[in-house]
Amino acid sequence: MESYREILERMKGEYTQRSGSRPEDVSDIGIRLQVMAGEVYRLQARMDWLWRQAFPQTADGERLDMHGMERGVKRRGSEKAKGTLLFSRYVPVSFDLVIPKGTVCASSGEAAEYETTEEAVLGAGSVTVAVPAMAVTGGSGGNAAAGYINTMVSEVNGINYVTNPKAFSGGTDPEQDGDYRKRILDGIGRLEGFGSPGYFEGIALEHEGVRSAQAGVSGDGSVVTVYVWGDGAAVSEEALAVLQEELNGRCPVGVEAVAQSAGTKKVAVGAALKMREGVEFSAVTASLTNAVKAWLGRRSVGESVYMADIQRLIMDTEPGVGRVNFIDSSRDHEGTLGILPTAGMVVFSEVK
Repeated sequence: MESYREILERMKGEYTQRSGSRPEDVSDIGIRLQVMAGEVYRLQARMDWLWRQAFPQTADGERLDMHGMERGVKRRGSEKAKGTLLFSRYVPVSFDLVIPKGTVCASSGEAAEYETTEEAVLGAGSVTVAVPAMAVTGGSGGNAAAGYINTMVSEVNGINYVTNPKAFSGGTDPEQDGDYRKRILDGIGRLEGFGSPGYFEGIALEHEGVRSAQAGVSGDGSVVTVYVWGDGAAVSEEALAVLQEELNGRCPVGVEAVAQSAGTKKVAVGAALKMREGVEFSAVTASLTNAVKAWLGRRSVGESVYMADIQRLIMDTEPGVGRVNFIDSSRDHEGTLGILPTAGMVVFSEVK
């Protein structure tokens, strides 16, 4: 797309060629040309924006949502972190203490809040009771390490303190455009004919909590196994049961579909890095480790992992890396039906 200056100079050049004189910027004609060039630039910018929004490969925001809805692929919203709160007393009492559903507690630091999801009773003679809870708001900010939740926002008479003995997990942020676009394009690329593997994968991906799915068909075509995986963990038994019920109702005659949790295979990455002059190896190892683990965490069921892709990731993440030499144990992982590649040990050393 032309810049404002390019448009203005082109218009001035055309005017000069036709009139025989170049307009001054402060002249009436010069001012008119500047105003017109600005309007032409805005029109071109708007047309460029409309062109990008017309295709899912380049659309963003709400317009990308519209492309997804046309294909039955909905953007994933945020998920709330879940876990267990442990309410305690210093000494037991001789009567029951009720902890109401919706009791709010908070973490230290940024003070994310959590609420109990059911009523609980601290029985007479007891000093602790565990209660299921979830973050008040969705997002990764609700994930909390063990012992991080330690403040009672809602006062409960008789309870002295609260903590979380295990981490709260499962909180995810709303799906970003890049990941959402990939799912839309994957949906377009799948054969969605009734009863095809893509048909069953599409059904699975409609379910909340399913991030990746792959369908495999038996030799005679009578059984389709749908392998699924969630956000960083296996899909729960309850979610599998719900998916299985829907598959049962949407199978072609003579075909049985089975929902099954995908298996996993850890992909180890070990490499010796040659740093460019002036770049400290210790300054980049943490970011590279996190980048590789995050990349592996976004793989799909049945997807291949190639060391060449990880090499490109390393070089793109840290331009200070001049050469990457993988150790013998770092091997390509060829895609396997029903198997999700996950991050194994990621280790870097320096080549002097």
